[in-house]
Amino acid sequence: MSIRSSSCTTTTDPNTPIASQAESPSSRQLTTDREHRNALYLCIDGGGTKTNVSISGRSGEDGELRILSQGQERSSNYTGVGLEQAILSIGEATMSALRSLPDGTGSSEARGWTYEGFQSVGCAFRPAPFTRIWAGLSGVDGPEDHRLLHAGLTNLFGLSGEPTKLKLTNDCDLLCSAIERVYKANHRSPDLPCLGGIVLIAGTGSIATAFGPSTPPPQHPSGPSESLLEPLGRMGGYGYLLGDEGSSYYVGLETIKELLSFFDRHQEPRTIWSQDSLEASGQDRKLTRRGKPMEVEDQRIESSSLMGPVLAHFEIERLEELLAAVYSIANEHERKVRIAELSRLVMRAAFEGPAPDGFARRILERAGLRLSELVCRLCTLYELLPNQSVLCLGGGMWSYTQFRDLVIHTMRINWNAHWGWVETIHQPDQVAALSFV
Repeated sequence: MSIRSSSCTTTTDPNTPIASQAESPSSRQLTTDREHRNALYLCIDGGGTKTNVSISGRSGEDGELRILSQGQERSSNYTGVGLEQAILSIGEATMSALRSLPDGTGSSEARGWTYEGFQSVGCAFRPAPFTRIWAGLSGVDGPEDHRLLHAGLTNLFGLSGEPTKLKLTNDCDLLCSAIERVYKANHRSPDLPCLGGIVLIAGTGSIATAFGPSTPPPQHPSGPSESLLEPLGRMGGYGYLLGDEGSSYYVGLETIKELLSFFDRHQEPRTIWSQDSLEASGQDRKLTRRGKPMEVEDQRIESSSLMGPVLAHFEIERLEELLAAVYSIANEHERKVRIAELSRLVMRAAFEGPAPDGFARRILERAGLRLSELVCRLCTLYELLPNQSVLCLGGGMWSYTQFRDLVIHTMRINWNAHWGWVETIHQPDQVAALSFV
């Protein structure tokens, strides 16, 4: 099945009544109010490891917008898993969330929606039951990425003729809604006005995006499609081949490289056969090359609590098998994920237990420095003042507050960054799903 970029026609239920042209204003208002109460909004956070979706809508007597259900699937970064798999992951996560809608929210038709038709004819037979959809996907970095994914999602959700229902951005933009919340409350403050902020994502990959006031400002800031802030520019997000410094992949890769280098310096004595010696003595003689005495850093690696978990992660018993184990993972995306998963082991070794692991801590300090440099370059380029800005953190690397504190401390020490506000967002899809109205 190939993803078609052409639009297609969706069908509607033939039993759906058609509004009379003579419908009274009061009847139209009642219909509008009912549609408003029953509206469902979908937000998609597509990362390099997994795809999270949240459905928001109004429930309860107060009619407040709430998260109604969620779904999860594998990665939807099309640069890693391919366009077809990325779109299907989003579709499966969405159907899972729809099936989980609580009683009293959404219609039975909404709960039963599927993307049937997408794989056979290139477009879902029925339009998805959402008033608006916001897809924030890693890998959306340029016009061609946007074109391909927008076409695929339009067909997946059966949105032919309704392009305004779908908003497609990089996953960084989902976190802008958290910055906007602080900006709305503080941008007119006489003491410490908020002038924007930076989203720093450190997950499987890494990227930083700066946001500032929209120019010109929106006429109706409270409207569902308006935004008080706009992206100024970004740093990073080049993928694991060209960048992703400070990410979980970076941490895993640095760990492997350090262990391989350690093995090269201190491998077991290797037998070297000397033909001259054999002939002269008439018997076998062995010459051995031994490693140098260990420096302090190598002693840390040798005594590190990481050694055993890393070997177990790759299902090997000896360090000399590590290189072959990494390259034996044939699927490129799977290999990237397996390497990135090491970051959890490094975090655990550095921050849990009676004593911090010196080797693991050094790897994380290196990652923190790379993330600090990413944000520093962005602040310098766009003349952002940290004390009047929000630093919004997203991605799996921030699951340990100790790592967040390490990075913020690194920024303070290295370039005197004192942030006005720091927000850590663990579920960007939830935050963004509540920002539609």
